[in-house]
Amino acid sequence: MTEAPAPQDRITRLFFAALAILVIMRVGGLFLSPLNLGPDEAQYWRWGQTFDWGYFSKPPLIAWVIGATTSVFGDSEAAVRLAAPLLHAIAASMLFFLGRTMYGAQAGLLAGLGYALMPGVILSSAVISTDGVLLPLWSTALFCLWRMRQGEAGWVTALILGVAVGAGFLAKYAMIYFGIGIALTCLFDPPTRKAMLSWKGLAALGLALAVFAPHLVWNAANDFKTVGHTVDNANLGGPLLNPENAGKFLTDQMAVFGPVSFLVLLGGAFAMRGSKDASVLGRDRWLLCFIVPVLVIIMGQAVLSRAHANWAATAYPAASILIAGWMTRAGPAPRLWLGIAAFTFIAAQFIPDMPTLGRLAIGGGFAFAILAFARGFRNRPIGLLWAGMAIHAAVAVAFTLIAIGPVSWSEGAGVANAFKRTRGWEETMAALAARAEAEEATAVLVDERENWHGLDYYGRDGFPAPVLAWRRHDGAKSYSEENELVPPLDERVLVASVRKDFRPRMRADFETFTSAGTIEIPLGGGRSRRMKLYLTSGFDPLARTPEWEARFEG
Repeated sequence: MTEAPAPQDRITRLFFAALAILVIMRVGGLFLSPLNLGPDEAQYWRWGQTFDWGYFSKPPLIAWVIGATTSVFGDSEAAVRLAAPLLHAIAASMLFFLGRTMYGAQAGLLAGLGYALMPGVILSSAVISTDGVLLPLWSTALFCLWRMRQGEAGWVTALILGVAVGAGFLAKYAMIYFGIGIALTCLFDPPTRKAMLSWKGLAALGLALAVFAPHLVWNAANDFKTVGHTVDNANLGGPLLNPENAGKFLTDQMAVFGPVSFLVLLGGAFAMRGSKDASVLGRDRWLLCFIVPVLVIIMGQAVLSRAHANWAATAYPAASILIAGWMTRAGPAPRLWLGIAAFTFIAAQFIPDMPTLGRLAIGGGFAFAILAFARGFRNRPIGLLWAGMAIHAAVAVAFTLIAIGPVSWSEGAGVANAFKRTRGWEETMAALAARAEAEEATAVLVDERENWHGLDYYGRDGFPAPVLAWRRHDGAKSYSEENELVPPLDERVLVASVRKDFRPRMRADFETFTSAGTIEIPLGGGRSRRMKLYLTSGFDPLARTPEWEARFEG
């Protein structure tokens, strides 16, 4: 007679079966999707055509990943994006193993599936982004660091930690927050401090630096392009102190992590402080070292200037484990359920690009689902995470159907505007190529980096004239501007402008600047990509001085 599998084994099988289904659905969705590459994806694809240790605005790993998948599967949109769902599956697996090690098999299941069904990961699995490359490395490093902290790590684990941290920096500079987390755990947690000061810990740190060092050398040899762009992206040159951005930051994080999960994270330290077991509380504090600094720093950045919703994404691998640990050990809490249902309804009213009735319907549906789960789970907080995952799964299905369906589906759902950057690029390229050929243009000049990248990718099989980007400033301020308009390309230039405020400045750079009509490409939802065309000659750019800027003010 064979023995029944242990509960831990059954949970492990359940997790990997569910994860496999998710990956199959996500990969299938990539090949079914009619969506074009977004401009950033097209930029990363272009970088991936040439191996280097750095690129204009990002470290190199995303380009290497795309270069690997496209070298095998070709240059289709699905091939460019193929690594995204696979890399997120690796991250989810690492979090499952770490959650199981720290808080038990059930917590591991909730952590791994919670991450895989996180709204930010649902979106990030359908596009290729630096976060999608960074988070599996972050999660792997987190798991290896915990094993070292526990004294369970051999040399292989220490070396994997070093490679993961170093490669994480090659994916995105946000890996610096992991370094802050290590520093905090060494300060407050003696076992981590002992592990990192051991020969294995020092070897891991040395290897991390060795992996990252070639990128630093490349930056130094290229005027610190990538570092400079990262500093510029912080946008600290404008008015400082924008406290109204704090509220937007918090609602954005509910959209990234999920409303239920984020509210549990915010309230958990108070409502779930639960256990009197010092070892369990030590684990909680250890994870908080990789959560709190990220959220505090990015919120500070938001208040000082701005912060995109995904900038705090590195807080959520550890947060997925922490809230799973809290909820699996918490007793019934009916007020917590009611509070989260109410806040979820309110948060839904801030969904952008959606009619009011749609927001009310979604918020009411989410709140009703949460209260239904409360009844089913007898108000035990663990049910909140299952409720959140059920909501996220419903969102994932809806998102997939809208993404692979006709434009009318996104229009009917009131979210067509969200897809505008991934529609109409083939039509735009074809229309502009026809005009360039008809006008015998020596070059096409655009005034928006997004248009340059879209035309670059969709014109990859041949465009009748080189496509260049106009420079508003001295020198290139984006990758699209790296190639200059020089003779003989400047003889008969077709300008395709989308920036009304740039046109007087562009006109001043040419001897002749004659209107040549308009190209307008429908994008759905009443939106269109509209380019004003001009035939120009006599390119002689004026010096970009403060006086030049003042000349065009207003």
